[in-house]
Amino acid sequence: MLSKLAVRNAKRSIKDYVIYLITVTLSFSLIFAFNLISNSKQVLELNSIMENFKYAMYFASAFIILIVCFLINYTTKFMFQKRSKEFGTYELLGITKKDITKIFTLENIILGFFALLISIPIGYIFSILMSSIIMNIFELPELVKIDFGKTPILLSVLYFIIIYIFVLFLAKKRIKKMKIHDLLYFDKKNEEKVHKKKAHRNVIFIISLFMGIVALVLFRKQFVSVGKEPSIAIIFLSTILIIISIYGVTITLSDFILNFILKRKSLKYKGDNLFIARTFSSKVKSMSFTLGTITVLITLTLVVLNISSLFKGMFEYQIDLACPYDIAMEIDEGTADKFIDFIKEEYTIEEKIIYNGYEDKNNSIKNTLDYGWRDNDRVIKLSDFNKLLEMKGSKPISLKDDEYYLNVTKEYKEDIFKSSSKLKEITLSNGITLKQKEFSSEGYTFSWGAGYGYITVVPDIAVKDLDIIETHLIVNTKEKTTEEFARKLKKFYIIEFDDEFDSENKNEDGYDITYSIINLEVRGENEAMNKGFMTITAFVCFYLALIFTAVVGTILAIQSLSDSTQYKYRYNVLNKLGVRESELNKIIFKQLIVFFIFPLIYPVVVSFCTISSMNKIFQIALINEFIYLGYFFINLAIFLLIYIIYFLATYFGFKRNIEKG
Repeated sequence: MLSKLAVRNAKRSIKDYVIYLITVTLSFSLIFAFNLISNSKQVLELNSIMENFKYAMYFASAFIILIVCFLINYTTKFMFQKRSKEFGTYELLGITKKDITKIFTLENIILGFFALLISIPIGYIFSILMSSIIMNIFELPELVKIDFGKTPILLSVLYFIIIYIFVLFLAKKRIKKMKIHDLLYFDKKNEEKVHKKKAHRNVIFIISLFMGIVALVLFRKQFVSVGKEPSIAIIFLSTILIIISIYGVTITLSDFILNFILKRKSLKYKGDNLFIARTFSSKVKSMSFTLGTITVLITLTLVVLNISSLFKGMFEYQIDLACPYDIAMEIDEGTADKFIDFIKEEYTIEEKIIYNGYEDKNNSIKNTLDYGWRDNDRVIKLSDFNKLLEMKGSKPISLKDDEYYLNVTKEYKEDIFKSSSKLKEITLSNGITLKQKEFSSEGYTFSWGAGYGYITVVPDIAVKDLDIIETHLIVNTKEKTTEEFARKLKKFYIIEFDDEFDSENKNEDGYDITYSIINLEVRGENEAMNKGFMTITAFVCFYLALIFTAVVGTILAIQSLSDSTQYKYRYNVLNKLGVRESELNKIIFKQLIVFFIFPLIYPVVVSFCTISSMNKIFQIALINEFIYLGYFFINLAIFLLIYIIYFLATYFGFKRNIEKG
């Protein structure tokens, strides 16, 4: 009998809690999809970095389990609250509390298991979409094959069991301590109001707002300059202060809004402002802690998306900074032909250059700026520099016989401005004096010389009598280079040209385990590494963001739709007073949009402040210093797109419930 009752109630709950089921299904679908991707053999074998993808997903999933636990626990509590009178009636009719617990537990297991079953095919579809994203990131000719193995299914089932054991334990504990009176009137219970008096509200609001400002200032001070390491302790403290501030502002701000409207008759009696304000204020007071949690989750979502974009931009820029050419290496004089022949075995060479770097022992630049770990300034001929620019698709420069050009990395740009007067004229160690034509931080690459951070370009005649400090080979190939070729080239480089190489002290790839190559770069290897890091970072961040957004949308939707049954009377009264249906729909729209916008305001401010602060460090590794604004607005648009879908679903569901009344 109990099982039949549980099945009947579960069927009825499907109709009443469609959004809950959709979100739980979506949550498990995403969990299953990411389990499929992270356990796919082809994905993990894309490059050496992707081996860590699985473990990054496991770490993210551990956090996701906590969030989904919160979601399902909140929703089961909400379902229990709505049906508390029914359970109270059962107890009055003689059904024991133990049996009521069994009914409710069985109902939730049925609904949850149903969501888990349909999440598997949906998750598989999601994994195919993710495979196409990976294909685009790695520029693969075809989709990565996703294996429908046992491990992803078993992991999803394990997560399901962990989540529901925790949730149902809390539900059982909740029912056990409730009396018949509590059950009959549980649906009337709201969250306890934190501030009982106006003075308390003012104090809480001011302190909370002040804490938020202090937290953002402390956070910003950790990202002042490139050379300064951010303090993890201060960042952690700032995060805690922001969270406390969010809760404090959320539980007090609605009263400020209501009082602001009530004290101004022009606003108070204009249209439906009073009705909307009082409805909104009463709603916020009844679920202030929940709204605070929603606001925190929205903040985390936007911050996570912004961090993902900053890292993506950094990885993309680092390719051109570290390796704009297909192959770049420092070589010994007279060895270029051997390397060129080795490269030709694998690729078609489109263009190449062998050039020298010259040593300026006067160190005019280094003595002024103190950059890099090299002992002397590095000088390069204008003709070689223009060829290097041409090979990376940049415009050539021109110099008079008495001029020089200084190219530096982005982090030295401000220092150059400050020291420009000292560098207007330099004298090389061969006695030639040159005037600075200009300096630039654009287009610099470490391929021109590791360990400097700058390069001095002089007319060809100005290198006369300067010592050659190093020789470089730069090659662009017709075909794309690969990570596998980089291993072969490095092995060839070490064995053939390193006098200190110990043939008995090497790893499985043939590398001397004590040797490090700092002046040999293969673009294919750098791209593979960066794409691996970018994929791991992007997938983890979007995984978290999607789950957070689903949780936020579900809670707001459930709360709003539950109100629709309570507000039927109010809207019926308005209708009888002559308010047309179109006007009622506008009131509903305003009521919901205020409710949805309210928890969004603070997170937008916090996320903008955090990304602008972090940009102080990231800007040297991004295309330009303002690109973070584009990242911010794109991420906000992505979040709002999903958020608006939840809002529209809630709006039409709310209207339908009112019309039924």
